Amino acid sequence: MRRRLCFEFRKRTLKTRTKAKIEVKMKTSVILALGLAVGTVAALAQTGNGAPNGNHYNLNLIGKEQCPTDPMTDNNGHVIFVLLNGGDVATNLNGKLANNISKVNKIYLRQSLDTNTFAVLDGNACNGNGAMFELPDPATGYTIWARALGTPGGNATMTTCATDPTTSEVVCSTANVLLTRNKGKSTFSNVTSQLTTLTYINATTGQPVTVSLFDPSLQDFFWNYQNNGLRLAQLRFYPLQ
Repeated sequence: MRRRLCFEFRKRTLKTRTKAKIEVKMKTSVILALGLAVGTVAALAQTGNGAPNGNHYNLNLIGKEQCPTDPMTDNNGHVIFVLLNGGDVATNLNGKLANNISKVNKIYLRQSLDTNTFAVLDGNACNGNGAMFELPDPATGYTIWARALGTPGGNATMTTCATDPTTSEVVCSTANVLLTRNKGKSTFSNVTSQLTTLTYINATTGQPVTVSLFDPSLQDFFWNYQNNGLRLAQLRFYPLQ
């Protein structure tokens, strides 16, 4: 009798242990499957060059040793010409009167009347007027991605600037986008914050202030493009909806 009871006890114990092992394996498999699924979704969310998938607007900033003399205000597409080597250092613009600065390699920004229009209104940033680009209020929801292309070795710095209407002086953001063309494959980076907000020191309070593009406290927003031999910078604008 005792032997039979011992045998039944061992049998039940073995079944319990086997069942527990199976449950652990099943849970592990589910976790691994979920992990693979999440990883797959994340991979599908971007293209091979680091940019998101989906519809977008392309803007090409082409560096030229000699820019066209045409003002390029007549439907020139998705291109803005900038000097290959030129443009101001953004920090040198702070405090200068807006009417006295050079507009070479300045891309002035105009707010579009709807939520989805991106357009080059003036594609020549090499002349005395600067270029003009139209885009929606960032509050409507879009992201901006950028990469450097062309011959390796060049770089450019993009900085959001504007004019303080109370002083007529230029203020440039303490944040910027550095585009460097290295050898090999070039990938996109998310530059939304740097190109849609402006952080500066308030002249009255001495405190840093961050405002969005087209905030009414400032006017005449522009991207300052300091170019050091970068032949092509590519920007992509992706609506969030």
